[in-house]
Amino acid sequence: MSQLSKTFLSFSAAAFSCVSTYAASPLAVGDHNYSGSPAANWRDALVSGNGVMGIMVMGDPWNERIILNHEFLYEFLGTEDVPPTDVSKKIPEIKQLYKDGRYHDADALFHKTLKEEGNPGFLMTDPYHPAGALVINQDFEGSVDNYSRVTSYEDGQLIVAWTADGVDYKRASFVSRPDSVIATHISASEKGSIDLTLQIEHQIDREALLEDHWKAWLQENVKLLFPERVDELSIPLVDEADYTVSDEWLVFRVPYQVYDRGYEIVGQIRATGGKVSAGEGAVRVEDADVVDILVQIETTEPYSNSLVADMKKHLSGLGTYEELLKAQDASHGEMYRRVNFELDKTGFVDGSNEELLLSQGQDSRINPYLLEKLFNMGVYGLISSSGENPPNLVGIWTGEWRPIWSGDFTTNANVNLQVSGANILGLPEAIDSYMTMLERIAPDWEVNAKNLFNADGYSAGTRTSGRRNLHSHIGRYGLHAWSAGAGWLLNPCYEYYQCTGDEVFLEERLLPMMLKVALFYETFLDTVDENGDYLFAPSWSPENSPSTPLPKLPAVVNATMDIAVCRELLTNLIVICEEKGLYPDRVARWKEILDNLPPYLVNEDGALKEWAHEDLADNYDHRHSSHLYGVWPSLEINPEDSPELFEAARVATEKRGRGNGSAHGLAHVGLLAARLKMDDVVRRNLHGLISEIYLNNSLVTSHGPDDIYNLDALHSVPAIIFEMLVYSRPGVIELLPACSEEFTKGSVDGVVCRTRATVDSMSWDFNSKSCQANITSDVAQSIELQIRQNLTEALVDGEPVEIVSRSPDTITLDFAEGESKKVTFKWE
Repeated sequence: MSQLSKTFLSFSAAAFSCVSTYAASPLAVGDHNYSGSPAANWRDALVSGNGVMGIMVMGDPWNERIILNHEFLYEFLGTEDVPPTDVSKKIPEIKQLYKDGRYHDADALFHKTLKEEGNPGFLMTDPYHPAGALVINQDFEGSVDNYSRVTSYEDGQLIVAWTADGVDYKRASFVSRPDSVIATHISASEKGSIDLTLQIEHQIDREALLEDHWKAWLQENVKLLFPERVDELSIPLVDEADYTVSDEWLVFRVPYQVYDRGYEIVGQIRATGGKVSAGEGAVRVEDADVVDILVQIETTEPYSNSLVADMKKHLSGLGTYEELLKAQDASHGEMYRRVNFELDKTGFVDGSNEELLLSQGQDSRINPYLLEKLFNMGVYGLISSSGENPPNLVGIWTGEWRPIWSGDFTTNANVNLQVSGANILGLPEAIDSYMTMLERIAPDWEVNAKNLFNADGYSAGTRTSGRRNLHSHIGRYGLHAWSAGAGWLLNPCYEYYQCTGDEVFLEERLLPMMLKVALFYETFLDTVDENGDYLFAPSWSPENSPSTPLPKLPAVVNATMDIAVCRELLTNLIVICEEKGLYPDRVARWKEILDNLPPYLVNEDGALKEWAHEDLADNYDHRHSSHLYGVWPSLEINPEDSPELFEAARVATEKRGRGNGSAHGLAHVGLLAARLKMDDVVRRNLHGLISEIYLNNSLVTSHGPDDIYNLDALHSVPAIIFEMLVYSRPGVIELLPACSEEFTKGSVDGVVCRTRATVDSMSWDFNSKSCQANITSDVAQSIELQIRQNLTEALVDGEPVEIVSRSPDTITLDFAEGESKKVTFKWE
C-alpha cells in the first residue's frame, strides 16, 4: 500500500479547484467523474481510449501505473483456428430425433458423432490481455493534500492532481483519436519540480494465472492443442520482452510463443528543463519543468516485421500536448457532444464517485447526479472503445491476463448490449467498428453452417476475439445449436440503415450478408412438425434450458428467439428487395417460409413462451431474455400491431424480473421494459444497476455485484435512458414512453430515430404536465408523433393541431426534406 493510501485526505472543494486550474476547459457537472483516492486495484482505474489503444490510470502520486491496452492483443492459444467438428452427415438423423421429441437421444447422437469425427474438446476464445504498463515513479517533498483523479468525458483526459509542500502537481493522460497516440503531460506549479523515473514492464500476475478455474481451463486448451510443447511453453504464452531504453526512447517488444506474432510499445520522452539520463531499463528525469510522454502500440505479424522505426517517426512528428488535445476535442469531443441528458437535481448533492456510490446504496431514490454521470460514462466508454473492433466484454481495458470468459465478444447478448445505443446516440463510427468486425469474421460463418447444421449461408458462433469465429466452442451447454446468431448480429446494422437511409452501406456491406443469412434459413428449414410448420431443430435459447422433469438439456426445438430472428431478417429482406426489384424468386421463397414459421405461444401464466412448443416449460430465473427478441432489439412486437403478444411479453418481462442478478441481465430487462412502456421496471432496473455494487469506483460496471469487470451494462445505460424517453419505428416517434415520474423534469438532445428523423431536443415537466420537442426529418415524410398522456393541447410551431385521442394520443407531422418542427404537448 502506498503512503497516499495510508494517509489520504478526502476529496474537497480545494482539490476540485486544483483540478479545474489544470483542465483544458471548465467541466460541467455531468461531463466528468472524479475519485477521491488512487485506485485500490486495476478495476478502479480511470479509463481512456481511442478505440484502438486504451489506458487505465491508477492515480498514485508516487508510484503511477498506466496500464496499456490494444484492441487486437489476444493471447494466441491456437483455439480459434480450429474449425467446428463436421457432424453434417448425421444432421438429418439428429433432426428426426428432435422431431420425435427424443431430445436426449438427439443430444447423445450429436456428441457421439463429435467423438467419432475427432472433436478436440471444448475450446475457449483466445483471451484478451494488457500490452504492459508505463510505470512512473515520481519524487517530491511533503505529504499529499488536495488529491483528486478525474475522468473528463469531453476530451478523454484522465487528470491526477495533488498538492505537496506548497507545489501543485498534475498528471494528465488521454488517448488521441485523430493522432493515434497515448499522451501524458506531467507538470507542476513551480519550475524544476519534476523528478521521476520511467519504465515499461509487463502487466502479468503469474501466480493468478494458476489460481482460478477459468485460467486453468484455458491452460487445458493449450495442453490439448500442443501436448508435445507444453513443457517448453510459459504461462502466459509470451516470451520475455526485448526491452531497450535511451534518453529519448523506451522500446518494449514482445513475441508470442505459439504463433509468429507479437506486439511493440514505443514511448518517447520529452522533457522541458532539467536533466534526462537512461540506464538499467529506466529513464531518469531530474529537475524538469514539464515532462511529456508519447506512447504508441502496434501488433506485428510476423514478429520480425518490426514497426519500431515507423512508430518513432510517427511520434517524433507529433505536436505538443496542447496541440494534440485541441485535435482530440475536434474529434472525440465532437462525437461526445452529439447527445445530452439532464435531470432536475433539486434535493440531491453531487460528490466523488465513492461518495455517490455510498449514498446511492442507501437511497431508494435515484440520484440524478450519479445517473447523469453514468449516462455520460456510457457514451464516453462506447466512443473510447470503438476502433476496428467494437467494445468487447471489457471494452478495451483490462489489467489481467486471461480474464474470465477471455474478455471476448460474446455474441448471444453481451456485444449486442455493448452497441445497443450506437445508432440512437448518433454514433455511426461505433456501427462502422462493429460492422468491420462482422465482415472480418463472417467467412467462418459458412464453415459453421455447413459443419454444424448441414446448411449453406451464415451461422455465427457464440464467442469470438474478433479475428476468427469458427464455432469451436461446442460440446457443452447447447451452444452448437444456436441458429439465430448471425441474424441478431446484423440487427444493429439494419437499424443503422433505418436511421440513416445509407444506401451505399446497405448495398455494399449489409445486403450481401443478409442474403447469406437468408440462405441459411432456406437450407436449414427442411423439417416440418405435425402442424406443417417448419421445425427449428436443434434449437437453443441463450443460455437457458426448459424447466422440465428431464435432466437439463439446453438444445431442444423451436426457441422463440430463433423464430423471431428468422422472421425479422426475412421480413426486412422482403421490404428491401421489393423496393429495389431484386431477387423475386427468393422473395417468394422467403414469404413461403414466413407463412409456415411456428407461431409464438403463450403459457398458462399469460407469458410469452421461451420455446414455441407445448412440451417445453419456461424457466424464468435466468439472466438472458432472448425469447423477447421481438420486443428488443426487433420492432415486431408493439401495442399497436400485436397487442396480445405485447401483453404476453409484459408478463414474461415481469417474470424475468431482475435478470438473475447479473448486470447485463438487468440492462437487458431494462431495454425490454422501455419498449414495453413499463416505466416502473425501467426505474427499478436502473436503480439496481447504480445501487448494488455493480459499479467500480471508476464507474465501470461489473458482471455481478462487486465481481467481474464487464462493460456491457455500462454501454447499455444510455440506450435504456434514450429508449425510455423516445421510442421510434419507421413512421412513428413516441415521446416519454417509459419515463418514471420520479424523473420529474429533464431534457435530452440528439436522439436519432428509426424513421430518418432526429429529436434534436426534448424537455418535459411532469409537474406542469408538459413536453416540448424539436424534431428534424432528413426526408420528406409524414410521422405519427405519440405520447401516452391525455392530451389537452398540441402545438406545432406554435399553432394548434388535431389530436387523435387514443392510447397513445397522436398527432401527424408532415415534413419537407430537412425541415424542423417544434412541438408542444400539454396534458391533464
